[in-house]
Amino acid sequence: MSDSELLVTALAKLARLMAADDTAAVLQHVIDSATDLLELTGATVLRVWDGLGLPDGQPAAITASTFPLGELERSQLDAARGPALEAMRHGEPVTVTEIGKYLDVWPEFASAAEQHGISSVASTPLRHGDLSFGALCIYSAERRDWAAPDLSVGELLAQLTSGHLVTVDRLREKQQLADQLQHALDARIVIEQAKGVIANARNIAPDAAYKLIRAHARRNRISVHAVATGIVELRLRI
Repeated sequence: MSDSELLVTALAKLARLMAADDTAAVLQHVIDSATDLLELTGATVLRVWDGLGLPDGQPAAITASTFPLGELERSQLDAARGPALEAMRHGEPVTVTEIGKYLDVWPEFASAAEQHGISSVASTPLRHGDLSFGALCIYSAERRDWAAPDLSVGELLAQLTSGHLVTVDRLREKQQLADQLQHALDARIVIEQAKGVIANARNIAPDAAYKLIRAHARRNRISVHAVATGIVELRLRI
C-alpha cells in the first residue's frame, strides 16, 4: 500500500478504537501508527495533567512503544526539562535532529537518549484550548532531519489523541456529576421516609420529626443520612 493508504487504514482503526471508548488501546495504536507510518524507532504519549483521561491524583502517565523510550520520558519528568516539556510550555512542536548537541540544555534527557541509542526526537504537544497537557514524541535511532510530512503526521495524531482524551474527560465528569446527583436524591428519599416514620410514631409534623433526626445525628456525631437509614432499615426509633 502507498503511504496515504497506510495512513487512511491507521486512522480508520483509530476511529473504531475511539468509538469503543478504550483509551489504552487508542494510545497504543497512536504510537504504533506513528512508528510504522514514519519508520521510526518508536513513539510515546506523555500526559501530565490530572484531567483529560488521567485518574485523580495521578500526576503523569506514559504510554511507550518500548521500555527505554518510557525511561526517556521519565528522565524528562524527573528533571522537569526536555523536548516534550518544552513543546508543552510553548504549545509548539519541538524537533531535534541530534540530541547529543543538547547535553548543556537537557543533560538528563540527552544522557538517557545516548544510553538507549536514540539520536533524534520530535515532540508535538497535546492541547486543549490554550492548555498543553501532554505530548506525542516520535524517536529515531538514526540522525533524522524531520521533514514536513513527518511533522504533519505527528501533529494529526496528536490532535486526534487530544480530542479523544478531552472527550473521555468530559464524559467522566458528566458521569461523576450524575452519580453525585443520584446519591443526593437517594439520600433525600431516605430522609423523607425517616421523617414520615418518626412523624407517624410520635404523632408530630414532618418538620418536627426532621429536627429530632438532626438533633440525634449531632449528639452522636453521625450524619443525618446515617440516622435516617437506621430509622428506615434498622427500625431505629428516637
